[in-house]
Amino acid sequence: MAHKLTFRHVEAIRAVIVAGSVTGAASRLNVTQPAISHLLRDIEEILQFPLFDRHLGRLVPTRRAELLYREIERSFHGLGAINEFCLRLRESEQRTINIAAVPVISIALLPSVIREYRQIAGPDFFIVDSPSNEQVLAYVSSQKVDLGIALDSPPIPGIHSETLCEFRAMCLLPKGHRLENVEIVTAADLIGDPMIGTTRFDRIPEIIADAFRDVGGLPRPAVECPAASAACAMVESGVGFALLDPVAAYPFRDSSILFKRFEPVIPFIFSAYWRETERAEFDRTLLLDIARDELWRIGQRFPSGMLGAAPPARGTAKAVAPHKEAKA
Repeated sequence: MAHKLTFRHVEAIRAVIVAGSVTGAASRLNVTQPAISHLLRDIEEILQFPLFDRHLGRLVPTRRAELLYREIERSFHGLGAINEFCLRLRESEQRTINIAAVPVISIALLPSVIREYRQIAGPDFFIVDSPSNEQVLAYVSSQKVDLGIALDSPPIPGIHSETLCEFRAMCLLPKGHRLENVEIVTAADLIGDPMIGTTRFDRIPEIIADAFRDVGGLPRPAVECPAASAACAMVESGVGFALLDPVAAYPFRDSSILFKRFEPVIPFIFSAYWRETERAEFDRTLLLDIARDELWRIGQRFPSGMLGAAPPARGTAKAVAPHKEAKA
């Protein structure tokens, strides 16, 4: 018997956890039930610890099995990505551009940016991940992506950063709020009002808290939403107010939400990140120029949220070479 798990063992573990039974696992792998049972005995003998408890006829994963399953899923995800890439190569020699961007950028910015880029540069294939601000930088640093877009962060050795646009926090109020006719909303105006907080940025909540401490009080927390879109929906429904940037507010631009200038200034600076030593296999200059133009357009929809000047003129970088199409 082997002293290490084989791919067949790993397949069996995954199938049993997904199916919840030996019968289901056997069906998924197109083998007999005794074959799965035999594999499970081999696995637990190799690992020297149990993976499943029996409960009402089902196999319930132990805590160790759950941890192992997470690792297995990561491996299977990587294998799936390889197979998808091979399928794309069968169709044409598309470049793959991996981007990690905070969720608000993925929702409000990237759709139009990718559409225009593909119209100009060719039908590149994009993979877009939407992790947290900190994870975007980690993805870039570990070379998991070609480009990251997130809030401005302290310098990281080996990572190049480039500012895309500078915004300031706006105050989002529900329709009919007592400050509906006020042009500029201050922190002092909101003391005692219910606040919708977000946890998507590690430093922004602290800056917001400082702004209220300076006027001698804090707003009443009503809801905390990791996603800015959820916070906007809470404001629209009348739960409370929120302090967000124009990018976060953009998907709700035609809603009943009132968008007010907020004092003091709370900056939201979005930047692009990539590894200094990495040669881009796509027209990065073009993509970033398109992104700056689009962010500026978003800002024009919310003048109370603009902080920086107009974007620089587009670079003169030539579009990347046309793709070679696969032969029929």
